[in-house]
Amino acid sequence: MQHNGFRLRHSTQGGLMERDLKRIAQLKREFENKTIPEIIGRTKEEFGDKLAMTTAFGYSGIVLMSFVKDIIPDLPIYFIDTRLHFEETLKLARKIKKEWKLNIIHISTKYTEKELEELMGKETYKTNPDLCCQYRKVEPLLHVLKTKSAWLSAIRRDQARTREKIDIIEIDSRGSIKINPLYNWTRDQTWMYIRKYDLPYNPLHDQYYPSVGCKPCTAPIDKGGDERDGR
Repeated sequence: MQHNGFRLRHSTQGGLMERDLKRIAQLKREFENKTIPEIIGRTKEEFGDKLAMTTAFGYSGIVLMSFVKDIIPDLPIYFIDTRLHFEETLKLARKIKKEWKLNIIHISTKYTEKELEELMGKETYKTNPDLCCQYRKVEPLLHVLKTKSAWLSAIRRDQARTREKIDIIEIDSRGSIKINPLYNWTRDQTWMYIRKYDLPYNPLHDQYYPSVGCKPCTAPIDKGGDERDGR
């Protein structure tokens, strides 16, 4: 499939070029009248091989990948393996990759566990979780972010107060374009879709873990709380 070669460009002042901002605004208007499969297909047409996705195999991500597998099965989908994930998450990742034939790419820190201990100390997730995230999660992500210009994301407005104002397409703080096809889906709507189509999901969700990250830093939450309160 051909795409139009759209790339983000920056002015000498460091901001995005006006024509790029206008193009994104145009895509926003266009996406608002399209179905999720149409949005994904149009996004691929627009950004070509500069489009990718990241996933931690949360239930919203599973729904989005269920669309992706039928529309862009070769889309690069990056999974950041922090080496601290629950076994349930890793088992689900293997299952999805095998059964859905998706192009799931595991990325991880360049450091060995011994080197991380020398850099950060022991069990840094207890004493300095931000530093732990920086080495295990943020740095590997930044490495792949610079290779792409647009990212499919499964975030939703109702997941947390910090996400209440997300839009169907937006530019993040790093200058990457994020396309959020599920932005206005609710938790109930997402679970109804999973059950209707019998999609696999992380069994920890049934144990009051609405959002599953690294094992040391993820806890169950009370029913009715923000999904990311346990992270």
